[in-house]
Amino acid sequence: MPFPVLQGESVIVTLQFALLLRDGFADTDQLLGEVSVKAGGIAGKQKGSSGAFLFYTLKAGPQAFSVGSSPDTPYYRPAVINVTLPMPAALWPAFPDVTLADPTLPLGDPGQTAAYKAQRQSVTLLPTNSYPFLAGTTLIRGTVTHNNQPLAGATVQQAAGTDPSYVTGVDGQFVLFMSNPPGVPTPVTVTATHAALPPATVNVTVIRGLTVPVTINM
Repeated sequence: MPFPVLQGESVIVTLQFALLLRDGFADTDQLLGEVSVKAGGIAGKQKGSSGAFLFYTLKAGPQAFSVGSSPDTPYYRPAVINVTLPMPAALWPAFPDVTLADPTLPLGDPGQTAAYKAQRQSVTLLPTNSYPFLAGTTLIRGTVTHNNQPLAGATVQQAAGTDPSYVTGVDGQFVLFMSNPPGVPTPVTVTATHAALPPATVNVTVIRGLTVPVTINM
């Protein structure tokens, strides 16, 4: 695409690679807040508020794309996405590669090919405890502690659930969202695991459209 430099002059820049991120809670390619993507010292150019980050000067070979939210809008958990460039022959040089998908199914369909689903999952950003969830979202919020102190590095998830787990930071806090909340109050079990401690579980009653607070002591 041409970019004006001086009157009557232009420079042609060729798109080399596009990383297509998604909001894992809203299931959309529109991101909230300020998000950055870097490959080493090279920053991607975000296309509007979408999850498309464009690169023009990357070298061939393995690339680790570091994804992070601004401290002012810390809505998504950090992620590292590994891609080897150049991409195989595709419609255009983007990851996930839609040529791996079954064209007879929507891209988000559970029946999509394993190869495409793995790439799509790797670019799906998960919400932090600070994410601006919509009113009426069914959530389980809480803190993992050990010896009455917040515990980092604990993995929290709903037992037998399919929604994403959460790994606590230094504040020990977590949030679990339910994409298909029950229509009536329902007891669920929340588990916390940590490499240095025995697992812990708590039982809570989930109420559709409300936030359930919980503390898990390990």
